[in-house]
Amino acid sequence: ANGRLSRAPRRSSIGRYAVPHRSFARMEICRKLVTMRKALGDALGYRHCANPIWDMLMELYIAERERRVVYLWSLCSFANVPFSTACRKVTEMEEIGLVRRNTAYRDRRGVVVTLTDNGEGLIESLLDRLAEIYNGESTARAGVSALVRFAN
Repeated sequence: ANGRLSRAPRRSSIGRYAVPHRSFARMEICRKLVTMRKALGDALGYRHCANPIWDMLMELYIAERERRVVYLWSLCSFANVPFSTACRKVTEMEEIGLVRRNTAYRDRRGVVVTLTDNGEGLIESLLDRLAEIYNGESTARAGVSALVRFAN
């Protein structure tokens, strides 16, 4: 309007959804961590390196950004531990406010699991911290540049 061009924030896209650059970098980090966990589980056997809470939190973080619904059954399968153990871990995460369970809208028999705001904040803070560690920055938060270097 005043003859000056306004500059939109830098955005990347995942699928058909536009997301801020930092979110894109966090997603890339999270995907790489999931791939690393799978490689570790394949090499050592999942029963020797089980970390179901971490595995489920990463799956929920990725799924929510991809706008996928995660049912309790599939989330428990993703954890690579017995179903009863995974369900107990979901209950623990729910009790400390990281996830919530809701009855599925279309199929009342299904239970949908989602991250709470606290759970999402915890994962994002942890991903930022891991990027700092990876990039050798042990002091103040590294910001977007560290996330981008780690994600690439």
